[in-house]
Amino acid sequence: MVTDIDAPSGGIQKNSRLLLKHLNSRGVATYACVRNYHGLPARETVDGTVYRRFPVLGSGLAINGLLYFLATFWWLIANRRKYDVIHCQQMFGPTMAAAAATFFVSKPVLTRVTAIGELGEVKQIREIPLSRLRLRLIARVSRWAALTKEMKRELVTLGIDPDSIAIIHNSTEIPPEPGYRSSTKAGLKRSLGLGGRKVATFVGRLSEEKNLGLLIEAWRDVLGKFPDARLLILGAGGAYRNVESGLRRLVAELGLAPSVRFLGHVERPRDYVMASDVFVLPSRTEGMSNALVEALACGAAIVATDIPGNSELCTDGENALLVPVGDRAATAAAISEIFGSPALARKLGTAARRKAEEALSVDHMVSAYLEAYQEMLKPSS
Repeated sequence: MVTDIDAPSGGIQKNSRLLLKHLNSRGVATYACVRNYHGLPARETVDGTVYRRFPVLGSGLAINGLLYFLATFWWLIANRRKYDVIHCQQMFGPTMAAAAATFFVSKPVLTRVTAIGELGEVKQIREIPLSRLRLRLIARVSRWAALTKEMKRELVTLGIDPDSIAIIHNSTEIPPEPGYRSSTKAGLKRSLGLGGRKVATFVGRLSEEKNLGLLIEAWRDVLGKFPDARLLILGAGGAYRNVESGLRRLVAELGLAPSVRFLGHVERPRDYVMASDVFVLPSRTEGMSNALVEALACGAAIVATDIPGNSELCTDGENALLVPVGDRAATAAAISEIFGSPALARKLGTAARRKAEEALSVDHMVSAYLEAYQEMLKPSS
């Protein structure tokens, strides 16, 4: 696997670790070529995966891209007898290094695409430097994994054969106890010091596309009906499109500080999701949110925006309430509706859990990737 995996948080990183761990449990030998942003050992075996971490010269330096490309390119050639398939996370640096290596090693490449729309990989690869060369290199990718149907449609606009694109959703380990059970929720609320009040939770990076400013403004409307409620914001701003400081200012300006808590990175976010009465995802764009996948697995009552990355998994009124992007009133009304109806919350949570069990389990994802690998390794006719 070629990916930037060693960041402490993030959907791509979480998915990568999960896939590698469970491929190993299926008897697949795995290696990972990554950038060493955090001073970890250059060579290390973790959960059965052999990691080769390449050095970086500080964050944000353009030369790091070239260094990673060269180091990965050489590793793939020098170690070609150790592996059968190259799995790349995203079509940027990882795919460029793998595609270039295939001029010297006869190994199939699978690339997993993670973002669509204005921030998507298809749009960016047409605009970033050396785009013509990059587009020629991606023609050497054997198979593609898209998270959603909309993502597949975007890939086809690059001239990629639709038959080479598999739709493979993100996945998560499903908790043994669903959060919609009142006893489970009450116990978790006590252990987390949330008392008996209504709680809404967001989990994710505090970045511009998550549209958290709108959620905070909608929260003021929710408090008009549920003055004792709490909004928990889990996650940190990160290196890209960080809006955390602005969100904190907005909370202070609106006088919401007592009811809105920024918890930062937490080790077990699913405990907060299962303790909450509502999980909220107000994003303007998503590839497929890992936080949403985990909320479905937890049996949460979900309010999410009606965008392709969310509507691929969520059906309005069945396993979530979907609201238009940027609609403050609709967002506040949906949260308030669930707060005011335990029966609705349980109905949505039950259906959410069922969706996760049917389509979002780790076994489902790993089996889909193994099938894709095996197809790539079949002799060409």
